[in-house]
Amino acid sequence: MTHTTHRIITNIQHLMQKHNIATVADLAKLIKIPQPTFHRLMSGDNQDPKYAMLKRVADYFKITVSDLVEQDLVLWPGSADSTTSTQVNVNRVPVMGSAQLGSEGHWVALENGDGFISWPSNDPDAFALRCKGDSMKPRIKDGEYVVVEPNHEFFPGDEVLLVTKDEQVMVKTFLYKRDGAVLVMSVNEEHPPLRFPENEVVRIEYVAGIAKPSLLVHY
Repeated sequence: MTHTTHRIITNIQHLMQKHNIATVADLAKLIKIPQPTFHRLMSGDNQDPKYAMLKRVADYFKITVSDLVEQDLVLWPGSADSTTSTQVNVNRVPVMGSAQLGSEGHWVALENGDGFISWPSNDPDAFALRCKGDSMKPRIKDGEYVVVEPNHEFFPGDEVLLVTKDEQVMVKTFLYKRDGAVLVMSVNEEHPPLRFPENEVVRIEYVAGIAKPSLLVHY
C-alpha cells in the first residue's frame, strides 16, 4: 500500500467515524458507488483510485479532493470539521543534524543544532534533519529537510528514518518488518530495496513531512 493510499483510507475512516457512518457498505450506498469498487479502495487493493470516485467522497463530506488526498484529516484543522479536529500547533522543530540518503547513508549530528523548522506538530520530541543525496528524488531533494516524529505510529508505505547499529542513518520507505528482518526501499527506482536484520536496527521513526529550506529559522 502506498503512502497516499494509506492516507486516503485513514481520512475516509476518520470522516466515517465523525459522521456516524458504520460501514464501508453504508458509505458506498450514500455516495452511489458500487460496493465492490469501494471495498477495493478501502482494502488497499486499488492503488490508483479514479478522480471521479475521490470527488464523490470529497463532495459528500464537503471537503476538497486535495484535502482528502494530501491532508491528514485526523490532525489538520480546517480540512474537515475543525470544530472537532485535534488542534495542531505550528512549532519550532529543532534541526539536529544532516542525513545522507544513500544506501551507505549516515547521520552527522550537530552538537548545538542548526536552527529550527517551522512545522505543525504535536510531538514534543519532533526534530528535523537536512538531507543529502539523490536516493529519494523526486520525493526528497538534496538540501531539503525531513521532519521526524518519534512518537508517531508508522505503517507500510510511510517514509521513515532508519538507524542501524553500525551508525548508518537513512530516510527510506518502510515496507515491512517480519521474520526477523526489516525491508525498506527508496523512491528512486535506481536504488534497490534494502534488507536489515531486525536486531541490527536501533530505531525506526516516522517522517512527518518534507520541509523546504525557506522554512529554516535561525536562532
